[in-house]
Amino acid sequence: MNNITTYYAARKNPFLWLAALLSLVSAAARIVFACQVGGIGVMAVVVRVILPVAANLFIAFRLPLRGEKQFYVTIGPVTVLTAYMFYAGHEVSPKLTMTLLCFMVCAVFIALYALTFTGKIGSKLVVFVYYLAVIGLVGYDKVLRGFLIRLWPYNKPLFISDAAILACGLCLLLCVSRMPAPKEGDPYRLRWGDRMDGRRVRNMPVMSKLTPYFMSTRCTRSNYIADTIDITNMEKYIRQKRKSGLKHFGITHVILASYARMICEYPAINRFVAGQRVYHHYDLAVNMVVKKEMNKESPDSSIKVKFNPEDTADQVYEKFNTALEKAKEPGISNGFDSITTAFDLIPGLLLAFIGWLLRFLDYFGIMPMALNEVSPFHGSLFITSMGSLGIPPIYHHLYDFGTVPLFIAFGHKYTKYELNKDGETVPHKYMDYKIVTDEGICDGFYYASALKKFRSIMNHPEQLDNPPEIVIPDID
Repeated sequence: MNNITTYYAARKNPFLWLAALLSLVSAAARIVFACQVGGIGVMAVVVRVILPVAANLFIAFRLPLRGEKQFYVTIGPVTVLTAYMFYAGHEVSPKLTMTLLCFMVCAVFIALYALTFTGKIGSKLVVFVYYLAVIGLVGYDKVLRGFLIRLWPYNKPLFISDAAILACGLCLLLCVSRMPAPKEGDPYRLRWGDRMDGRRVRNMPVMSKLTPYFMSTRCTRSNYIADTIDITNMEKYIRQKRKSGLKHFGITHVILASYARMICEYPAINRFVAGQRVYHHYDLAVNMVVKKEMNKESPDSSIKVKFNPEDTADQVYEKFNTALEKAKEPGISNGFDSITTAFDLIPGLLLAFIGWLLRFLDYFGIMPMALNEVSPFHGSLFITSMGSLGIPPIYHHLYDFGTVPLFIAFGHKYTKYELNKDGETVPHKYMDYKIVTDEGICDGFYYASALKKFRSIMNHPEQLDNPPEIVIPDID
């Protein structure tokens, strides 16, 4: 990470807003051109209108929103616009030498732009100088100069759009600045390949990198684990917590706190697979389906609670119960309820398209974060209590949509009478739980070690009263 150069574009920089404005001007002018000109083929419409407009709009909106943290998001649209400029030059001057020259100029610029703003080149000076050379070539060469002059009387909107593209590119280079090298303890900086909900895990073993390509869905990568735990110590711990004032403290809180503590030593369990790549969640977000009232008529809702791996059992209790009580308040809808109500109003065919669009956006990590925050399909863990329903746990499938890599279901308590070492019959209370895992995030040995740690913490929950001694970060 220390060798990675990162760039940002501050919102207070006037060139950022000028670049966004020029992008909108270019898109608007190109739409006017499309409305005025008829009789062009499908390929020309795609290359000369649809792709440039999409790239311009992407810059216009993503640059102000994400430029300070993810300036590298401009690499894609700038590549599209540069490829379009090559196409435009070739269209007017189809001579082989000029075509090769234009292709070489565009290819080198795209490569330099990508290498610079992914952090592999430590200075933007080389791409800035090369961009000035590109503008000089466009202005100097008589063929390209003739292209621009001849285009003006032919179609002014297209000329304005192309000129705005060139000016926008220059403003992009003027608004971006290099960030100083990170220091120990600085927050993680987003890099090329990271998502808004997780950072890319780049140094995984090769086999782990290839697994998502051959098992492309989370369901096909699912592994199923069943276990039983003696909850004698857990129940003593729960009674102590209730006597100390946490009157609703229960098994759910112990499981959640044990899970968070396990993540301290086994951070890879908090990874997820998206777009056939493995990422590490920035947050420790737990989802759970709840009912406002325990009856058949009461509708389901969903809560999402964010924890820190360092949280104690008391902190887990406070965060979880705050979210649970808010969800159960009569007449109050949370974000999940509002979204599902809105989706229910959409006609079926349109809703199917929206579902496809959300899966497409989620694949590339560009789904709106507002949806991610309320989605039960996105998070670190999904937990369900079958015990509150008085039934054994189930193997609950993982969702192919979203990012949840782990599903835990635990059942009701039951008693077994067993012989102790003195030959006496004594009662023991047990609880069954089942876990479904995504094997794409780590190997089986790692999973086994982590789940043994999870079980050990639940067997000795008193350690959850204190913060963890160590917190191991995930690999880069």
